[in-house]
Amino acid sequence: MATASESTADGPDRPGPTTLWELLDSAARARPRAVAVRGEDAVLTYGELHEKVRAAARRFGALGVTAHGTAGLLLENTPDCVVALLAAARLGARLVPLEPGTPRSQLLTVQAKLGPLTVVGHAARLAALGGAEGTDPLVPVEDPAGDTPSHAPEGDGAAAPDSPFLHQYTSGSTGEPKVAVHTQRNLVNGGDSYARSYAITEDDRILAAVPLLHSFGLVAGLVTALRAGAELVLLGRFTPARLLRALDEHACTVLVAAPMAYDLTTRAAGASASAPRALRLCLSSGAALPPAVARRAKDRLGLDVQQVYGCTEAGVIAARRPEDGGAADLGVGRPMPGVRVRVVDERGDEVPRGAEGSLLVRTPAMFTHYLGDADATRRAFADGWYRTGDVVRVGPEGHLHLVGRKDSFVNVGGKKVNPLEVEQVLLAHPSVVEAVVWGETTDDGGERVRASVVARPPLPATELTSHCRARLLPHQVPAEVDFVASLPKSSMGKVRRDAVRAATAVRKS
Repeated sequence: MATASESTADGPDRPGPTTLWELLDSAARARPRAVAVRGEDAVLTYGELHEKVRAAARRFGALGVTAHGTAGLLLENTPDCVVALLAAARLGARLVPLEPGTPRSQLLTVQAKLGPLTVVGHAARLAALGGAEGTDPLVPVEDPAGDTPSHAPEGDGAAAPDSPFLHQYTSGSTGEPKVAVHTQRNLVNGGDSYARSYAITEDDRILAAVPLLHSFGLVAGLVTALRAGAELVLLGRFTPARLLRALDEHACTVLVAAPMAYDLTTRAAGASASAPRALRLCLSSGAALPPAVARRAKDRLGLDVQQVYGCTEAGVIAARRPEDGGAADLGVGRPMPGVRVRVVDERGDEVPRGAEGSLLVRTPAMFTHYLGDADATRRAFADGWYRTGDVVRVGPEGHLHLVGRKDSFVNVGGKKVNPLEVEQVLLAHPSVVEAVVWGETTDDGGERVRASVVARPPLPATELTSHCRARLLPHQVPAEVDFVASLPKSSMGKVRRDAVRAATAVRKS
């Protein structure tokens, strides 16, 4: 039984598919003529996807991609890349999703960490990489139209569900990225969690407006669609107009997008435009969803956006549900099915409900280890519980409320400053568009609060400092504010705090 500071959302065990191939095979047998994946220039039914994955697995197998090999996939939101990903899963190969524009120099870094690497991607991307004697093979995702030998191995469909499969780089938003290793069972469990929590069925059409490259797009989009036998609609290059057009043209019922997409779409959309006719669910993850963006999204799309909280290592942890309503005190939602959470103090003892503490979790989608970093893996766990690094409190109804990152707190003369609190005050100024706060090391080895902001001019630094002094304690007020044109972000719109620090150091030098 969960204690006051330990929450659980355990659901009933559901025996069923445990690999991506089993999900696809099950859906193809049940609904072979139903649309599985819809891209901008191609549409595949489940039956067609099934056959294309088998053919691609034979082709990859003929090129030496096996259960003992590693494939680096330049992953784009296209049906061909979906086929390639599922072919690697059928073969039981190790898969490394990579940014489509990854240069050869970075591929060499990946090879140094993971060993021999077959690079798979669209032909145009591979051509941009060039080639040289002795390099690992470059394999296009495009169907070679019958060039694959029929006798080539394609795997027997029995890829081990608990073998290392997905090798995913962490976001690196607060430091050096690591490679988190997931099994296929992890991914299937994640898709099952979304499908059960949001009643996603074969009647749904899921628009993935985030890269499949990232956990949210891959699991909430592709794996959930496979799990439910739903249609996955892939948005290629994002623009607000393309997103809104896809919602209407394909009668999408579920939208999977990052806060940045909701922000840009609702800013660009006309106020008089009608809400998408079929849309019933909007999911957001990858970064915090600002309240102002959530309000605009509801006005434009006609629905509350459901915030999803998780991380590369643990998968989805908690999320808001439509039945929760639009109240502002729901935090990031309740734990998802099968997720257990504990909130503990510095000694590892559980804190009373409502008190702040460090968040530990156990999830069905938990990664197994960091590749080649046993020390980091050991530090990540406490008796089997993953240390998220987040400081939270649990509300009366079991909702998680994020307070901040434990490792991002600034120690100003022995007093702890939560950067998120300072950022919220900065963003409350009407001229501030974006803000990020961190601790800067001083000459005496201490720390001071520093901020970088994107603002609409004119905004004098003295005015912003006065605004902060009226709303913060003295030690919380930024000692210095840098006005910048933009903040460095990941492709999911998450601010890369390490890059902000580095840019500030360069300017100072």
